[in-house]
Amino acid sequence: MCASLKFLAMLVFLIASGITQVSVVTANRNLPGLRGPDPNDSYIAPFLWTDVRGAISECRPFFISMDPDPEPSCCAGAKSIAQLIKTKRDEQELCLCLQLILPLHGEYDPKRLPLLSQKCHINFSFPPVTSDTKC
Repeated sequence: MCASLKFLAMLVFLIASGITQVSVVTANRNLPGLRGPDPNDSYIAPFLWTDVRGAISECRPFFISMDPDPEPSCCAGAKSIAQLIKTKRDEQELCLCLQLILPLHGEYDPKRLPLLSQKCHINFSFPPVTSDTKC
């Protein structure tokens, strides 16, 4: 089973079991090609992956280049997540969350993610995340 399918199976298990505060970085540490933090580290992300998914769900028309500007609800969601990012580790966690969540919304243009900062006046730069991005 390829690494992405293993991770997806693990994610489905976590959701079904109600375990949602598990760090994506920590969950990824055993997958080939993905190196997470030390397993003894007790990092807890400042957001849940479901928070990120909900926050960017209104951004799909912008991400697929259907709308030239993000909706106000998209900007509000992006701002709410950006305000939670305090450390490099938080940024890594967000990158991994986006790597998992964005494909769930269908095709998207990864170059549009960094535009959220400019168009929504956010003091945080969202990375252009693809499945190949090394978070």
